[in-house]
Amino acid sequence: MSKVFPYFKTPWIAGAGLVFMCCVVFAPLLENSFIWDDDSYLTNNPLLNDIDGLKRIWFDLLATPQYYPLVFTSFWIEHKVWSLDPLGYHVDNVILHCINTVLLWRILSLLQVKGSWLAAAIFAIHPVQVESVAWIAERKNLLSGFFSFLSFYFFLKFYNPDKPLNFNEDQNGERPWFIYGVSLFFFICALWSKTVASTLPAVILLIHWWKQNCIRKKIFLMMIPYFTLGFVFSIITIRLEKSGVGAIGPEWDFSILDRLLIAGRALWFYIGKLVWPNPVIFTYPRWNIDDSIWSQYIYPFTFLLLIFFLWHWRKKIGRGPLTSILFFAGSLFPALGFFNVYPMRYSFVADHFQYLACIGIIVIFSNGVDTITGNKKSLASFILLAALLITLGKLTWNQGPVYKNELSLWKDTIKKNPDAWIAHNNLGIALAAEHKNEEAISHYIMTIKLKPTHTKAYNNLGIALVAEGKNAEAISHFKKAIKLNPDSADAHFNLGSALVTEGENEDAISHYKMAIKLNPDSADAHFNLGSALVADGKNEEAISHYKIAIKLNPDSADAYNYIGAVLFSERKIEEAISQYKMAIKIKPDYANAHFNLGFALFPLNKTEEAISHLKMAIKIKPDYVDAHFNLGNALVSEGKNEEAISNYKIAVKLEPDFANAHYNLGLVLFQEGKMTEAVHHFRETLRLRPDLIAAQRYLKSALLRLQ
Repeated sequence: MSKVFPYFKTPWIAGAGLVFMCCVVFAPLLENSFIWDDDSYLTNNPLLNDIDGLKRIWFDLLATPQYYPLVFTSFWIEHKVWSLDPLGYHVDNVILHCINTVLLWRILSLLQVKGSWLAAAIFAIHPVQVESVAWIAERKNLLSGFFSFLSFYFFLKFYNPDKPLNFNEDQNGERPWFIYGVSLFFFICALWSKTVASTLPAVILLIHWWKQNCIRKKIFLMMIPYFTLGFVFSIITIRLEKSGVGAIGPEWDFSILDRLLIAGRALWFYIGKLVWPNPVIFTYPRWNIDDSIWSQYIYPFTFLLLIFFLWHWRKKIGRGPLTSILFFAGSLFPALGFFNVYPMRYSFVADHFQYLACIGIIVIFSNGVDTITGNKKSLASFILLAALLITLGKLTWNQGPVYKNELSLWKDTIKKNPDAWIAHNNLGIALAAEHKNEEAISHYIMTIKLKPTHTKAYNNLGIALVAEGKNAEAISHFKKAIKLNPDSADAHFNLGSALVTEGENEDAISHYKMAIKLNPDSADAHFNLGSALVADGKNEEAISHYKIAIKLNPDSADAYNYIGAVLFSERKIEEAISQYKMAIKIKPDYANAHFNLGFALFPLNKTEEAISHLKMAIKIKPDYVDAHFNLGNALVSEGKNEEAISNYKIAVKLEPDFANAHYNLGLVLFQEGKMTEAVHHFRETLRLRPDLIAAQRYLKSALLRLQ
């Protein structure tokens, strides 16, 4: 079990020790929230709401960012249990990583790998694993690893390369084909979790070569279904990365030679990060690849040279080191740059890419330690390795809070990699969400400086400038975004909104229409276009877009309210009232809808009902000036002058230059014989509206009564 850790010879203690270490070092994650693309995977994913969404997860390849149905099914189930409480999701990620650690230990033990417990322990708590465990969207790594381990474990139970006959036959000599089927099933589950699992059949062949110094025909034939499934899933993923995720364009335009240089450097990078995990960064610097620089060829050349020497020395040192290096490189192969993957836009490497691949390098180390120590159980070796595990655990513990939220993640990234333009852009978004627009603007400007072609940075900068009331400046940035990417629906939408504010309604309408053309399912674009069309006097067309907005978002209380307002302006009062009521049904605390409904009911002589809705509007929004004014009018019609006076007074207090409120208040005070107060409000009315003859008459009359 472990010559270095003699106390872990009892299997259940050894397993418990791995789980305990894993839980301790990842405990800080339980205080973390969601980050980055957790929104598209989870928090803003409508597919998690109902059974129809679950069907689409499985049968619509384009329904999710990537076709990993088991990952999204796990989120669907958890959404029913945890809703959007991040704690539950983090707990499940930690549990999965603990299980994977124990499975790895059992597989290495089954393969009689020396130092198997130490290898599993390092795998469990190494800092490069934090990204996969702390990032909820990386559930795909954990699930894929879980099912890959199960598939491999059951295949070893079916066909053990250490046994003379290989097959684990039962007492009647029958081959356990059911076990083979279980292994194949788990392999499919691994592919449904992440396509990187497609390397598993190559790993199985590699392990058998290591054990038997050959690959038998029968084992190769058994791998054909695995390779076939892996190939099919890989093709689907490659196409979705290009068409669905968007991994296509100049940022992925590399020659075969360039990609070889990327792969060579990446392999050494990952080894280096395992040996010296400092710093660990969410987004590492993106290398400048230039095949005209001879020094860049050192990376692939030396790695190939390493493989050559390990092959050459295999009879002296054994096939184990070569097997480990080939496992490491083969497991990383899908993420080495030979295929377009979206994260290559920001960096050619990421910690989560080597979640399983790191096992190859870790096993070389743990096996070496076990070989060197032999049967010696020295206190010194125990202390040194305990110190190593404590150091790794401490680094992992410290890295966990980096993923606490968007602000902590991107601030840490910028601190360690100041030129990470994606970090500056995303930190700007996080700061804007905290209403820290000035800070957000500075990071958007830095993004543009580092990445002048980043359309979203211009768009985000424009949004922040609008929030600061700098519409003219914002418009120029929205236009720049559109110039860089004419197909940016968001930029067209935001430019339309800024133009409306500037009174350029006609141009705004054209940009809203373009936004809808590019993204027909945008309820916000249809709603805003409707409002712009109303301002342009095109009521019928406006209502049609409001109705589309409702179809796309049935809970859009605003759309019902605005349809009601348009219908009311056309004197279709009964129809308007039904729309206002729908808005209130959806959103009972919608002050504006209550006000509009009360205002519409009043001319129909439904005064009591009107008063109740006007009062509700005021209850929801106590400083609602128009509601106080109109409630005063309704109360006067009911003969409730004192209550009316109270509401008029609130209206003029909230808006001292409200001429009509002063006038109506003066009239009620006049009727109540309160001439001194009436005179004051008539004078205020005439100050604001000197041409109001009725106010002049009442003022004279009130002054005469005071004589």
